[in-house]
Amino acid sequence: MLSYKQIIKIFTDYSKTDKVILNNKLYSFIILNLEANKELWSLEDSARMDNLGAKHVAKTKKTIDEVNQVRNDFIRKIDIEVTNQMNILPLNMNLYYSESPGMIIDRLSIMHIKFLKIKSLTLLIKEKELKKEYKKKENKVFNQLNNLSIFLDIYFKKLKKKEIFFEIQDPVKIYNDKRIKKYIK
Repeated sequence: MLSYKQIIKIFTDYSKTDKVILNNKLYSFIILNLEANKELWSLEDSARMDNLGAKHVAKTKKTIDEVNQVRNDFIRKIDIEVTNQMNILPLNMNLYYSESPGMIIDRLSIMHIKFLKIKSLTLLIKEKELKKEYKKKENKVFNQLNNLSIFLDIYFKKLKKKEIFFEIQDPVKIYNDKRIKKYIK
């Protein structure tokens, strides 16, 4: 079954080439989730460029909504594939985890992107104090990635042993429904 080492290898290989050919459905969904998060990262940067005008910001925010829907669809697909591979069944509610593997992998992909961005900025920064500050941020994100990776591996082991379970979330979105806009204030 999946482990953090495999996930980070997928992220790292993809980050080096922006191309990874995978015959594994689950790995492909992880890459597609990473791609959506990379696109969201760029779009969020673009939306902050208010000097390009309100139309630019509005158009970018609309695109963010569309890509976020794609991202959520891949989180769900990851969860479905993990459920299928591990035969996850509902257990006693005391063993329920509300955070699904797809959600955790999604967070890992965002943190991985953040780590790479901060690391590349740290290499460019010339001012000593600013560089020191960003090196601290880099270390903080690295430690958060490490902690989440330890949790994920424990989580997968517990899933495999049927000690816990999760539910595949069926996201209910309203912001993409044009019929409801007149009711939103």
